[in-house]
This record gives sequence, structure tokens and C-alpha cells, in this order.
Amino acid sequence: MQKRRTEVTIDGDKWLINGRPTYEGREYRDWKIEGLLLNSRMIQAVFDDENETTRALWGYPDTGEWDPDRNTAEFVAAMPEWRQYGLVGITIGLQGGMPA
Repeated sequence: MQKRRTEVTIDGDKWLINGRPTYEGREYRDWKIEGLLLNSRMIQAVFDDENETTRALWGYPDTGEWDPDRNTAEFVAAMPEWRQYGLVGITIGLQGGMPA
């Protein structure tokens, strides 16, 4: 299996992926978007809830149980589809907290 080697750089005010500007030659509503890095803030995309009082709030409809591994796996599995729509950046938040 060939190893992927993606390189992200900045040239002036443009983002480049593997040496080419993102959204090369594209516009959106008469605005040039070439070189921009469109991003989605998905802060709760990967998390677990160890608090027994609130854990059940996140249960899946098909199982009734919360599964943090499933949550992460489904998040990662959806990435190729988002990429097809032009999303090349995702922000996630990693924060800890003590169950209260």
C-alpha cells in the first residue's frame, strides 16, 4: 500500500495543498475562493461522556446506548463525502472534564 504524503503550506495569503492552491480557479457568488481554507468547526465530533447522569442523553436510536468509538468511527467515515463537497478543513476540540 502506498503511503500518502499530503503537504499543506501557505504562500502569501493562500493555502496550498501539495503545492496547489485550494479551490483553484473557483468562485462563490462572485467572490474568489482560490487559496482559502474552508473549515467546519465540529467541536463535539469526538468525545466521551463518563457521567452516568448525562451519558444516556447521547444514546443512539438503534441501540439506546452511547458508544464513543462508534461516534468517532462514523465521524471519520463521513469525511470523504464532506471532501466531495469541498470541505478540506475540520476543527475538533479536545477538552477534558471531570464527571460531576
